[in-house]
Amino acid sequence: MKRAKRLTRKERKNLDPTRAERLRRNAPHIHCIACGRHIDPSEFTSLPPRAVELTCNHGTQFPSCADCQVTARYLIAEHDRLGSPVARAPAWH
Repeated sequence: MKRAKRLTRKERKNLDPTRAERLRRNAPHIHCIACGRHIDPSEFTSLPPRAVELTCNHGTQFPSCADCQVTARYLIAEHDRLGSPVARAPAWH
């Protein structure tokens, strides 16, 4: 007798009806790399913007407060120059 086909892990994940809600609820927080302040997604689109996404030479985007742009750009330049991970400030709320 032939076995019934088993679903792959990806197929099982896609069939889970509560997965999207769990991911949305447990979404990672966005923190400024320079000061560690929690950034709400709406701050990127507000006028004037209170937060910005800065991009390194490798194409990775890093969040920063509008006030911390100079420090964040320095940290990203150091990351590009040395090839080390970006030195992030500890997160605070």
